[in-house]
Amino acid sequence: MKFLYSTVFIAVLIVVFYTVVQANQFGAVFGICGAPDDQVPGSCGSSTQGGGCHNIDPITDSSNLKITLIDPTTSQAVTTYQLGKKYTVKIELRYRSLIACGFESTIETALTNTHVGTMTAGTRSQIVRNPSKAAAQYATHTNSARSALHYGMWQYNWTAPTANVGDLIIYAAGNSANGNGNQAGDTIFNTSLTISHNSGIENQILNADQINVFPVPAKDNINISYTLSRQENTSMAIYNLQGQEIRSIQSGLMPSGANKTQADIKGFPSGIYFLRISAGGEMTVKKIMIGE
Repeated sequence: MKFLYSTVFIAVLIVVFYTVVQANQFGAVFGICGAPDDQVPGSCGSSTQGGGCHNIDPITDSSNLKITLIDPTTSQAVTTYQLGKKYTVKIELRYRSLIACGFESTIETALTNTHVGTMTAGTRSQIVRNPSKAAAQYATHTNSARSALHYGMWQYNWTAPTANVGDLIIYAAGNSANGNGNQAGDTIFNTSLTISHNSGIENQILNADQINVFPVPAKDNINISYTLSRQENTSMAIYNLQGQEIRSIQSGLMPSGANKTQADIKGFPSGIYFLRISAGGEMTVKKIMIGE
């Protein structure tokens, strides 16, 4: 009888141990993707910020880890979102020593770090939640196998919020594991993608891809070229990093087609500014670099 109890006890231990060991192979816990409110600072590993599953400093903004927001209606990559619309978020990880891999991603507002929209599972992904924050959703992998040689790819679906909450940031962390059974030799990556609100009619009036601001950096004057699909009341202004308007450039009815204007920036301190262009009630923001 003692032998039977011992056998059962050992069997239970093996099952529990196997479940724990395999857990991260089939998805990561919430809050380890490099977002400001994550439960583990510095993504799923950081030797300088308390660690996590890995005691490894993440490599940030590397081309090895890529986020792409895809509009399913056109299958094209976009950098803006429309209210209430469904998108596909694609995460790709490439690394020379990648044998197994995993990821985690979330989407938050740029200003208040609030989780917004609704996530649903997609290609090789699942959704996990923070039980203490009802809206805090995270997408993570369903297994640790790569998609191809030294390459992992996952997709999840995201439905944008129904109210305009400004710029959003998609955060992602990726783990390139070398398959040796421990963290030695693994590599952690962090990256993010900022997306801005698009009313859905913006491209019919003012295409952000057709706005050019030059030279970069600018010194005494900046030149602005843009295209309107129809005649429209248009205004432009320059803002500082604190969101304060520091110079109005133009305001009035502008013709359809290609338009050009120039702004005097003499005396502006060097740094980063923003050009806001409004046309027909729609708005686009472009970053400006002013140098010596």
